[in-house]
Amino acid sequence: MDKLNTIDQISRQSNKILFQFDLAQNKFSFLSSAFRDLWEPEHEHLQRQPQLLLDTVPEEDRAVVVDCWHKLLRGEPVEKTIRMMRNGRLRHMRCSVYPIRDAAQNIVAVAGMAEDNSRQQEFVNYLAEFGHRKNSALEMVLHDLHGPLAIVQSVAALLRKDTQDNRLEEVAQYTSIIENACIQCTDLIRDLLSEEHLASPEISVTRTRVDLNKMIRSMAEFYQKGQIVQQALELDLPQEPLVLDLDQIKISQVLNNLISNSIKFTPSTGNITIRAYQEGDEVVIEHSDTGIGIPENLHANIFERKAKVGRPGLNGEKSRGLGLSIVYELVRLHGGHISVHSREHEGARFVIRLPLYAD
Repeated sequence: MDKLNTIDQISRQSNKILFQFDLAQNKFSFLSSAFRDLWEPEHEHLQRQPQLLLDTVPEEDRAVVVDCWHKLLRGEPVEKTIRMMRNGRLRHMRCSVYPIRDAAQNIVAVAGMAEDNSRQQEFVNYLAEFGHRKNSALEMVLHDLHGPLAIVQSVAALLRKDTQDNRLEEVAQYTSIIENACIQCTDLIRDLLSEEHLASPEISVTRTRVDLNKMIRSMAEFYQKGQIVQQALELDLPQEPLVLDLDQIKISQVLNNLISNSIKFTPSTGNITIRAYQEGDEVVIEHSDTGIGIPENLHANIFERKAKVGRPGLNGEKSRGLGLSIVYELVRLHGGHISVHSREHEGARFVIRLPLYAD
């Protein structure tokens, strides 16, 4: 008895539940007091009817518990983390259980140890989420820097040519475009790789009052002056300012991705149109083109990360399957919604709805 008391005291101090379950009597022949600490006040009820413990296991995990029980009855030891609900909280119980045989080698009991390692599991989940956020940030940097850097490359070629021709006015204009493109790139890197972005379970949204009309015009001018867009880029915007609460860098990413997609999938003789207007308590952005369109069977998965809907551009440009998933996520973070309306060979139209005022 003294030995059992010592074992029980060690069990309680270490927060590990030690137990032995008698198969013939269908009850615990030994259960350390650490069990009482975890299951108070139901411990006596559960000790009399141990099968009720299965009710604390989420339904989708019960088949795993039954499989572990069958392994023990076959004489196999079990090492498993079992999820259990306790006081409305999901706990992760790490269990090590072994079969016990009598002199005739019949399995008469099972014994082992259970430990609540929920905090360790939460830390593992946090690390996994941190890694996911890091990878997402790096993927977004890789994808979204492509547009501005393509403009820098194009303008650099024009700059070289016009410098040779002594066209100094154009050189000054190109220099300004390069500067703006570099600012955009560095802002994007700073935003995506910030400590706050990587540490948060959600990407941070820093809102300011922004005139969306002015922002769209500036973006269109950026593409036109850099001579990246060969298509007719048309704007349909109200005369008065369209001011709302936005994270300017992230909505710039949205516009950049949509424009870049239209450039890839629209012939140089086609049109790209950006329309914006207020409708009730929402601001609506309609981005459309006269390109090759999107088959309707691809619409359901088009906003999924790395969805298998990517197609090469008309000039062979590669698609990583990230652009529209980034657009979807950034619109969602603003409390907005995006939808696609398109048929193959009939162009594409994306409709973004953003709340006029942030919650």
